[in-house]
Amino acid sequence: MSNSDLASTQFFKTIDTESYMAISMTGFGSADAQWESWSCQVEIRSVNQRFLDIRCRLPLGFQTLETDFKKQIKAACTRGKVDCSIRLEKGEGEEKLKLNHERAKIFTDLLTEFEELSGRKVNVEARDLSSINIIEENKSGDPPEECENVIRESLAKAIEGLEEMKLREGQAMHDDIKTRLVSCGKIVNKIEKLSQEEPGRYRERLQERLAQLQDGTKLNPERLEQEIALLADRLDITEEVVRFRTHLEHMDDILAQREVGKKAEFLMQELNREVNTIASKSNHAEISQASVEIKSELEKVREQLQNIE
Repeated sequence: MSNSDLASTQFFKTIDTESYMAISMTGFGSADAQWESWSCQVEIRSVNQRFLDIRCRLPLGFQTLETDFKKQIKAACTRGKVDCSIRLEKGEGEEKLKLNHERAKIFTDLLTEFEELSGRKVNVEARDLSSINIIEENKSGDPPEECENVIRESLAKAIEGLEEMKLREGQAMHDDIKTRLVSCGKIVNKIEKLSQEEPGRYRERLQERLAQLQDGTKLNPERLEQEIALLADRLDITEEVVRFRTHLEHMDDILAQREVGKKAEFLMQELNREVNTIASKSNHAEISQASVEIKSELEKVREQLQNIE
């Protein structure tokens, strides 16, 4: 491996994975908890979005907790669309309907009195009892205040699961980005080597053409070298290569930060700018092809960066 190849890979190996901070915007977390006959299920999903948008669906009677819950989720997410669903259900063993004993006694007395006066037997069905509120909804089925602790406990666990998944996704994307940027560094080394051969190739082609056009006139060697020197100056890509490598190193630093977005986006623009300049300075077919390969890798990196917070 050449020194330039070694340089293109070594700076990526210095990443401290313990302090790695790149996090995906895509994730999922869920948790369940129990309190007496009540069960709570919390699910949190996050997907890509430029800004942070948190939406919560809470059980009836707990809507006042939405602001507090959004603050907790915001501490774990800086960008993306986040949907949080919280369900609270009572166990099957609890009756959902009950008999209103006071109304039932009044109705029974009235019914007995009516039958005695009319001499007729009245048949009563369950739906009749419901229509006059003798059979009614069991209000004790409403969740008690103690369920708030169950909801908070479940939410905290779901957020923890969401963060873990986002971190795993981020690590996978980071590894892919790192691999592609290392590849870009190797291709730039190849371009640099090819560009150093360009003046010699041009000298040979120029000498061949002049030899074909000469009619016995002696060629001025100094004039030839001057033309070659001017061309070499126009073809020189040293500055572009140096800047490209510097941008790669800066990208490595940015990927280790908590917020990647705008800084990485700017560097991607600069990397593409340098590649375009390199390609425009050369007529070498291999350099043109290598430039296309770099731009292809950078586009894939750009797509991955859009998934990182």
